[in-house]
Amino acid sequence: MNYLVVVAHSGDEILGCGGTMQKLIKSGAGVSVCVLDGKKSYGERAPKETIPDHRIALSSFGMDTDNLWMLEKKKEGVSFSYLVSFIEKCMIENDIDSLITYHPAVGDRERREAARATQKASQLYKRNRDIRPLVSLMYMEFPSATDISLDPTVRWFSPNFYVSLSREMLEKKEKAITLMSGMDAVTSAETIRGVAAMRGAQSGSMYSEAFESVYIRV
Repeated sequence: MNYLVVVAHSGDEILGCGGTMQKLIKSGAGVSVCVLDGKKSYGERAPKETIPDHRIALSSFGMDTDNLWMLEKKKEGVSFSYLVSFIEKCMIENDIDSLITYHPAVGDRERREAARATQKASQLYKRNRDIRPLVSLMYMEFPSATDISLDPTVRWFSPNFYVSLSREMLEKKEKAITLMSGMDAVTSAETIRGVAAMRGAQSGSMYSEAFESVYIRV
């Protein structure tokens, strides 16, 4: 199985599903990351010098950083269709079976746009007969889709799929986040541990990461 995690900002994938990524890598699954706000490498794999703290953070728990893709956001921005086509390119190049992204109710515009573009890209098989349907589409838990509920009319993240984590995996996730500059403004180590413990209690584990499954084909 090959997984692609699509995020708007570097490091969001570690915060949302860094423990699950470790578990997948350890199981032998392929894990790739698509970042839609890269600073270089317009439409290509991220070069070695691109956002070094992100590469260091991902490699700290065993990910092959050759599987890190970044889309440069130019000043004038890029169209929604280009975001979709870039995600689709990542899917094809990495022979992706499953997609992971934010819940559509995530708080800020760029992350919502990434979620919408991922939803559209998940339907690639309908537009390209050479592409097989995905096995799964999952929404990861992210702070602004769960603990900052600014709009009471929105249906917020509702977990129905849990991935249990060992203490070691949780500690590696926390360490990876500390290696990312600016991530301390998004959340804290105490929050990460608290959420993991709460989701673990809900799912019968010591620690867990929670997801909302759109579908899983078996």
